[in-house]
Amino acid sequence: MEKIRLGIIGLGLAWQRLHAPALARLTDKFEIVAVCDRDEEKVSNVARFLGLSDDSAFTDYKEMLTRKDIEAIETLVPISENFETAAAVIKSGKHLIAEKPFAATLEAAHQLIKLRDRHKVTVMVAENERYEEQNTIIKNLIDNGQIGTPIYFIDNHVVNYKEESEHGGFGQTEWRQNPDYQGGVIMDSGVHHTARMRFLFGEVQRAFANGYSTQLDFTPFSCVNSLLSFGENISGHYSFFITGKETQAPLVGLRIFGTQGEIFLEEPDCGFVNISFKDERSSVAIAYTPAQGYFHELENFHAALRNNVKIESTPEKALGDMETIFAILESIRSGMPVNPKEAENLAKAIVLPRVTAYPGARSRKSKVVAE
Repeated sequence: MEKIRLGIIGLGLAWQRLHAPALARLTDKFEIVAVCDRDEEKVSNVARFLGLSDDSAFTDYKEMLTRKDIEAIETLVPISENFETAAAVIKSGKHLIAEKPFAATLEAAHQLIKLRDRHKVTVMVAENERYEEQNTIIKNLIDNGQIGTPIYFIDNHVVNYKEESEHGGFGQTEWRQNPDYQGGVIMDSGVHHTARMRFLFGEVQRAFANGYSTQLDFTPFSCVNSLLSFGENISGHYSFFITGKETQAPLVGLRIFGTQGEIFLEEPDCGFVNISFKDERSSVAIAYTPAQGYFHELENFHAALRNNVKIESTPEKALGDMETIFAILESIRSGMPVNPKEAENLAKAIVLPRVTAYPGARSRKSKVVAE
């Protein structure tokens, strides 16, 4: 099996905790041939660990992109840098695994899609929710009619973001603590939630939302509650409580109610998808292995390049995930239902200040993170 010769841009937490372990299991499909990070000591240490020579460790990704032997690049950079980095990779003619969301604004996301088409490269957005085993199980249950026609869902997310950040969570990074992109953690984490919902239910037609204002730098709202409608049949409640903690079990989690039964996923790492049936008074627990999305997305990318398999997490789908977040934010601002396809007026620049148009958000100057 021919390996993909891969370069990595960005060696932060996402690389260390998520992507490096997945790639370590896929040495038959990928060969890492170059790495890049602004931190010279970090990039040297990673290169040494991977057995790479000094001339394969870069602090400037533009220099790395001149390497002819690199077939594809994985970018793991802050959200406000995603567009510029991804655009440079595409223009170099190399295939791309782009971190989510793959741009800070909708306008920039559209530009990347056009660039991909112009340069005829393969681009996958690394949205693990489209590859997690529990979500595939749930989607198959729905598609196979196991609970009849799905009518209503609850998708509830509760986290104490500040506390997790202080204890080694992803929010510890400065760019997440002081975001220079719209929505802060609602975009950074919430885009995973919208990706899962759209993977399961299809396109969002309307979002009607409310938010509790906050003075926290990392989010314009400490709690977001929204009603989302999908197609003709199913609608439901999506909630994201960013400064809370669930103190009772089982957690609310994801619950999908159909005409013949219910699907329940307590949390992503619980290991079981529960399905119960209305008439039979019975239930089944389907086991899965948690946190496999990063592994499966890389498998999909390799299969796309080597066997012409369809990419599951396309830039177009990632754009829809972003549109849903912007629709929720716009609905909070306007107090009106919003169609995600009509939310584009919220992002017209490639780098924006954090959300200042919404109640409770403190103003701060926009900044462009230097290369």
